[in-house]
Amino acid sequence: MLSTTRTRLTLGAAAAAAVIGGLFVAAPANAATGELTLANSTFTAGDWGSGLDVSGSGFTADTTVTITVSYPDNGTVLGQQDVTADATGAFANEVFTPTSNLPLPAVGEDVVVQATSTDGDTSNTVTLDVLAPKGISANTTTISTEDLTDSNVGVEITASGYTPGETVTLTTVYNGDTLPAMTYTADRSGSIFAGVYLAKGTAVAGQLEFTFTGETSAVANSITITVTGDDIEAPGGPGLPAPAPIVDAPTTSGSKLPVVSG
Repeated sequence: MLSTTRTRLTLGAAAAAAVIGGLFVAAPANAATGELTLANSTFTAGDWGSGLDVSGSGFTADTTVTITVSYPDNGTVLGQQDVTADATGAFANEVFTPTSNLPLPAVGEDVVVQATSTDGDTSNTVTLDVLAPKGISANTTTISTEDLTDSNVGVEITASGYTPGETVTLTTVYNGDTLPAMTYTADRSGSIFAGVYLAKGTAVAGQLEFTFTGETSAVANSITITVTGDDIEAPGGPGLPAPAPIVDAPTTSGSKLPVVSG
């Protein structure tokens, strides 16, 4: 799940071995001995692509090894595949597609791949990188000037399809006027969340167009929000939080331009 921290957008003027008594203590029988590797561990939520390509080593020779893909945080098994280890305890390029849909993990949760054998061998855990599909959505398509100036309401936007960790630039166009840009950092799913509201200046009826562009991926997502209602002067003043200095947009004759901070 994405963070819902609101960003202020103001619209206005713009088993290691142990040794005891000289004797080695044996590792427990269920210690991980098998080693799994995946040819690709990055997938898009809802799409297994060409499937998982799994190789393994270090298992007991000639045993059946069960590969399990799961979402352990809620106990869901997404798929399993049996393979027979060879005389060296290895197998290679076992390709299969889990039967269940690939979820987008919530914050702090993972989709993982593990394996066990009929002889009690266990493997390391491989965590999949699950990305959100490209797209953009908002909690509303229309907002009143009153709600736009309310720091507890505003507009909440989620944009996805970026490279995890990349800088994403937000460009806002208000009634045809382009405002100073703001930047965000894509989370591990390649998504950003932007909560915006009018903190200073005059809210007027019209169109707010938000475009989020990835600095390295060049992925761009845009959405337009319609603003309705009478002109309302935003509260402004020192009582509102100021995550960054307010940057005034150029003045255009005959328009009331936003001021953006983020």
